[in-house]
Amino acid sequence: MKKLSDKVIVITGGSMGIGLEVAKQCVAEGAKVVIAARDEGSLKKACSLLDEVAPCERFFYRLDIGNYQEVKSFASWCGDKFGAVYGLVNCAGIYGPIGKTYKIDIAKFAETIQINFLGVVHMCHAFIPLMESDSRKKIINYSGGGAATPFPNYSAYATSKIATVRFTENLSIELADESFDVNCIAPGFVITRLHQETLAAGQDCATKEFYENTKKQMDNGGVSAAIPAGLTVFLLSAESDGITGKFIAAQWDPWREKTFQDRLRADKNFATIRRIDDKTFFKK
Repeated sequence: MKKLSDKVIVITGGSMGIGLEVAKQCVAEGAKVVIAARDEGSLKKACSLLDEVAPCERFFYRLDIGNYQEVKSFASWCGDKFGAVYGLVNCAGIYGPIGKTYKIDIAKFAETIQINFLGVVHMCHAFIPLMESDSRKKIINYSGGGAATPFPNYSAYATSKIATVRFTENLSIELADESFDVNCIAPGFVITRLHQETLAAGQDCATKEFYENTKKQMDNGGVSAAIPAGLTVFLLSAESDGITGKFIAAQWDPWREKTFQDRLRADKNFATIRRIDDKTFFKK
């Protein structure tokens, strides 16, 4: 029995990178996938790649998630076509401006927040009313660099990602009585087109440490996109029922282990972002 048989999964950023790998693994598990991105040519190419994975029902939609009117139209299209959606994966994102905050283009900073954070909000706002299931309904958001630790010179990106983590946790509490599981993934250093932007920006803008680490990771191949995609499929499946409001590192957390999964369900503060009193801050 496949984990996602006949379930409609909507994936933003599904035309390349991690989003495309998520779509491939969903198709392999029997899902009907709808991939959305801004470039129609990339979407068509991605659909051809999905056809190579397995015979499947796959659909694409050209979309700018930063534009709420476009997102509303997309939700209406999905409602007309499928009636209901089971899972939503918010994977689209950009790096935005690289450099010290006072030196970057402030309009580019705002654009990054608009796409990376408000894009997630737009999708959730428009699609939650469409989501139905006999069991649990699933939302998976993607976070990343700067959510758990400082990410200097990438402040627009980092700020959008920490906002996404807190939004995920808030949403999980808001929807706790409506059979939703809402979680957030840190994918690890998966090599995508974003890292070419670091190389193009150079050491002075990106910081020497991150620039050198990016080159090293790219030379070594980085983290396979299959790892965060595998976690995504797990969180979309019934195997993860009851796990909600968590920020999970695909590369580092032992999410395949039952003891870890049980702790995610039992401990409300585990795998969340909190102050660390008596370590970073000391009691008087």
